[in-house]
Amino acid sequence: MARSGRVLLVVVVRRAFASIAAGAFLLVALAALTGRALPIVALPGSAVVGKVIVVDPGHGGIDPGSHNGEGAMEKEIVLEIARDVCYLLARARAVPILTRHGDWEMSPIIEHETTRHRRDLAARIHIAHRTGADAFVSIHVNKVRSTSTRGAIVFYSRNNPESKRLAMCVHSAIKDVAPHQGMSVLEGDYYVLNAASVPAVIVEVGFLSNPEEKELLLAPSYRGQLAEAIFGGLVLFFEGAGVTPERKAPSSVEKREPAPGTR
Repeated sequence: MARSGRVLLVVVVRRAFASIAAGAFLLVALAALTGRALPIVALPGSAVVGKVIVVDPGHGGIDPGSHNGEGAMEKEIVLEIARDVCYLLARARAVPILTRHGDWEMSPIIEHETTRHRRDLAARIHIAHRTGADAFVSIHVNKVRSTSTRGAIVFYSRNNPESKRLAMCVHSAIKDVAPHQGMSVLEGDYYVLNAASVPAVIVEVGFLSNPEEKELLLAPSYRGQLAEAIFGGLVLFFEGAGVTPERKAPSSVEKREPAPGTR
């Protein structure tokens, strides 16, 4: 073989090994973060193969999100769930992107917004747009005055019809893990949803204000179930599934109505 041919072969082989190594490194890193065992093979035939999916653990840094004053903080709970979701996506050969990998805020990325909070939110959507994401999922934990309200709620924006379909797909997968007494798929007027040009949802996975659900949210096994449900909803969405909207629940059920722009 001529020298130029050998050089070309070496370059091609090195690039191939680099690609394989990059994928292996992602799985090893996510496995280490989540404490999961490495899979032997990737999940076959998944509709999320090659899809770029941004998973956003809400809050972080100086913003703890919801908390109960006893050490349970939203920013920590959602980070663990988001890591698990990314692990499952990587195993299914998707391209998961975490907006934050640790306990920090995102505001330093953006300069044009007037407040730190708005810069933090804008940075998360900036990541989705710059990476050409196929979907954006922001994970949060709820808290209200009532101690009886519990369950998951999925928010979407009317600005993108596919966001509603994504919300319904996620809800169809998570409703058996964290059932909510009221409407579980709701239109939300939130910054990250309104600013996103890709299908985007906010998944409020439960209520810290409910004593029983708080204990569940602090348990790694339950957070793993929530992650699997969110992953399952994403698979349904990319399979093209459509879900029939839920009937409206009685108005007597209390539900959270956060101020616009707080997510």
